Amino acid sequence: MAAKGAHITPNIEVKPSLFEVLAADSLNITFYPAIKRVVDFLATAKPAVFGGLVRYYDEFYLVFNGLVQGYYIQQYGGSLAEVFYGLTRQSLCSKTFSRKDRNWSFVVLVLVPYAVRKLEKACARWKEDYENAKHVPAHRKQLFRLLPYLQACYEGAKLIHYVSYLANVTKTHSPSLRVLELGLTYLAEEEESWSFKDILQGKVRVATMISAALLRWLELSAFFLQFIEWWQTEANIGDLSKLPIPDAPDQDSNANKYANVCPICLQKHIIPTAVSVSGYVYCYRCIATHLQRESRCPVTKYPATINDLIGIYTGDDD
Repeated sequence: MAAKGAHITPNIEVKPSLFEVLAADSLNITFYPAIKRVVDFLATAKPAVFGGLVRYYDEFYLVFNGLVQGYYIQQYGGSLAEVFYGLTRQSLCSKTFSRKDRNWSFVVLVLVPYAVRKLEKACARWKEDYENAKHVPAHRKQLFRLLPYLQACYEGAKLIHYVSYLANVTKTHSPSLRVLELGLTYLAEEEESWSFKDILQGKVRVATMISAALLRWLELSAFFLQFIEWWQTEANIGDLSKLPIPDAPDQDSNANKYANVCPICLQKHIIPTAVSVSGYVYCYRCIATHLQRESRCPVTKYPATINDLIGIYTGDDD
């Protein structure tokens, strides 16, 4: 773990530093976009195999995050990111971590982020529909207009908690932990007492070895995901266009069926326009009208908007 390199000498102070708790928060935020980068690349290379992960990535990540965080909360009393930095949760009052604390921590770490992402995407979709002159109910317009102010208030509350934690005014550094009445402290390190000789002599259970291997793999993966996030932000090095170009996918029956004709009107293209998420070409008027009614590609049913349209210029466009 990172904590093993960071804490060579015993810690007298129980309260972790602001740097440590912020590092854990930063790592926890990194997981979602970093894994999505990997999924996007796999879908680009093998769309028939991994295309479903892109369409249902939020649900896939919900299951993955639930399994990982549930294991670490149960076994170590903290999230994967917190345990990676040698931290664990405890009640501010009883100095323990009860079953109720575990359940609420799971809700805040897994279910709440999923619900927030769904709400943000829904508000973005409603706002786009409103800007495209589609009918949007009044309560939805109020919600997507109010959301940025709620996000700003939450970020302001986080900043206040950071300053208060740094000044030793409060024992918790985040609003969510304050609501749960939990704080972070250092995790007691428990080194494995078995050796390779014990494995050969059958003194170690297979389940113990598998659990230890999975634990180390998750911790190394956390470091690897941080590297991916840094890679894709450092001078755009992580742009997918910089990665090896995969082979073009095989054409399906629809590609041959709609060759040189618009899949909607079945006539020769008038102002040919491609939908970037699927690659199919339509008449501009046909696809623009369709996307105003239904935000997805008519052929592949992939989610699409007006912003996904790309004009195609041929020799006939002079």
